[in-house]
Order: sequence, then structure tokens, then C-alpha cells
Amino acid sequence: MAAAIMGAGAAIIAPLMGATKYFSTWGDNIAKMAKRTGVSVKALSELSFVASQSGTSFEALENVFRRMQRSIYDAQRGLSTAVDGFTDLGLSFIDFHGLSPEEQFKLLADRISQVEDPTRRAAIAMTLLGRSGTSILPMIEQGSAGIEALQEEARRLGLTLTSEDAQAAEALNDAMDKVWQTMRRAFAHIGAALAPLITDLSEKIATVIGQISSWISKNRGLIVMVLGVATSLVVGG
Repeated sequence: MAAAIMGAGAAIIAPLMGATKYFSTWGDNIAKMAKRTGVSVKALSELSFVASQSGTSFEALENVFRRMQRSIYDAQRGLSTAVDGFTDLGLSFIDFHGLSPEEQFKLLADRISQVEDPTRRAAIAMTLLGRSGTSILPMIEQGSAGIEALQEEARRLGLTLTSEDAQAAEALNDAMDKVWQTMRRAFAHIGAALAPLITDLSEKIATVIGQISSWISKNRGLIVMVLGVATSLVVGG
């Protein structure tokens, strides 16, 4: 009965711990990406769903946000590549002033989706959004309307992450990392304590093996004879 009760408890705990681990990893990734890109946690959690529905990776989405912000900054400084890219879309860096990163992205999505020539569309996406620009073309195919429709579906499915939950996930992930770091350090201390003994033992074993190897090399005929006797025994058996 005790074993059955323990098994039932373990069966309940295992998926709960798995869910906690998933929450801490996913929430921590969202929280840290929000800090790197300036996009809100709520928007990122919804956009990650939009990206997954269009076959775009989460990493590509972050790269696109980074490159978009750099292109806007380059255009503001007058760099011709960025200026020409925005001009092809009928935009300038002034159009992005006062907009959040999410709104800037949707504005670009609208303009890029309106480019009819697929070759030109891909070239502009790569110019302004980097190498990951072409990977998000399916995501922005319907412009901001398509993105917002999938965001609404994410909210309806309960996939939106709040800032509070993201902070909790980040704190949990950091705490778990501290535990693993402490455990690894404990193993390192054990290894350090045993290292001299194992080193001395290894040297002695190596010496013995070397002597055995030397003896075998000098008595090859005996080894062949032993093999012959063993083979005869097997055949006789």
C-alpha cells in the first residue's frame, strides 16, 4: 500500500514539475526577450503564437525586431541603404516616431505585404529586417490585420502572458539555475577531493598494464597457444 501511495504521488508530481519547468523556461525567454527588444511581454507572448502559426521561429522574430530598430536608427542617421529601403515602401524614419516596437513592426508588415513583386518584396525585407526578413514573410503576408487576428485568437485561447507571470517565471528560472550551479559546484568539490587519490591509482594501474603489455609482447607464442587450446575446448564442447 505504501508503494502504491508513493507511486500515485510521484505520478501527480511529475507532470506538475514538468509544467513548472516549461513555465519557467518559456516565461523567462519571453521576459528576457522583452528587455532586449523593448516589446511588451504581452505582445511578445501573442506574437510568438502568430510566428508559430506561420512557421516562423521565435529566434527569427527577435532578430527581425533587432534589425528593424537598427534600420530605423540608420535611416535617422541618413544611411542610404536604410533610407532607400524605407523610401521603397513610401516611409521614412519620421513615420516610426512615437510608435511602440510592436506598432513599428505592424507598420512595416503592412507596407511590405503590399509589394506585389515577390522578388522585390523579399529584397526589401532582407534590406530592412536582415537575413531573417524573408523567414517572416509568411507571418506578415496579410499585413497587420492578419497579425492582429492571430493575436486575438491567442488571447481567446489564453496564450497571453502577463508581466507578473513573466517576472515570476524569470525569478523561478534564476532560482533553479542557482540550485544547479550549487550542485555542480558540490560535484566539483567532490572531484577535487578525490583527484589526488584517483591520479595516484591511475598511474599505478597504467604501470601494471604496461608491464602486462610488455610480457604479452615477449610471449606471443604462449598467447597463440592459449587461443588454440581455448578453440579446441569450444570445438570439443
